[in-house]
Amino acid sequence: MPIRVAIVEDDRSASDRLQECLQRYAGENMLQLRISVFEHPLLFLEPYRADYDLVFMDIQMPLMNGMDASHKLREVDPKVALVFVTSLTQFAVEGYDVGALAYIVKPFNYYDLSIKLTRILERLPAHEGEDILVPTEVGQVRLSFDSIRYVEVQGHHLIYHTSRGEYTQYSTMSKAAEKLEPYGFARCNSCYLVNLHCVEGVRGYTVTVAGEELRISQPRKKAFMQALGGMIGQTRS
Repeated sequence: MPIRVAIVEDDRSASDRLQECLQRYAGENMLQLRISVFEHPLLFLEPYRADYDLVFMDIQMPLMNGMDASHKLREVDPKVALVFVTSLTQFAVEGYDVGALAYIVKPFNYYDLSIKLTRILERLPAHEGEDILVPTEVGQVRLSFDSIRYVEVQGHHLIYHTSRGEYTQYSTMSKAAEKLEPYGFARCNSCYLVNLHCVEGVRGYTVTVAGEELRISQPRKKAFMQALGGMIGQTRS
């Protein structure tokens, strides 16, 4: 599977140079890269597609600088690897706030870049099987399964209640259940799909999920309790 890379850089010569180095590194290390280039942060963020493994972000750009863009990026994707490409080093401390893995200082040579790339790629988070991409009004949001407390259906929309806030998607509960049930989710009624790892207790026909009380329907109680018991048994074994 190729490594999905985004380059956010308004200087065409700089983005061409970075692409050239990345392709050379990929060839020398038998890697596959899928590179997308954006000349402005707004083109990258609106709408954002949360399907990148690695983002190279320039800092000095018009209208919106790379640091502001990175803060907005972290609102929808807290896990993608982020690297700043800049001639300014005074932003190093602020880079910790957005979880930057590294700084590449311009102008750079291929040898120095290749050393940093090796370290960067070793630290790429593994997303396969750990996340779900939720299309929202602000673009796709990457949510880890353990951050989702429960999913609620309202009309033709799903509301993902997460540790980061609420995200709304136009979809059906059956589609959400198909994606999430293999990862420890179960329906307690027709309106709620619950992360069983977030269950704090069950009393009668009420389940407490991360401090919130949700109704368990009579038709679904047996299957829900069996799923919960199975999860608890796996955790203890």
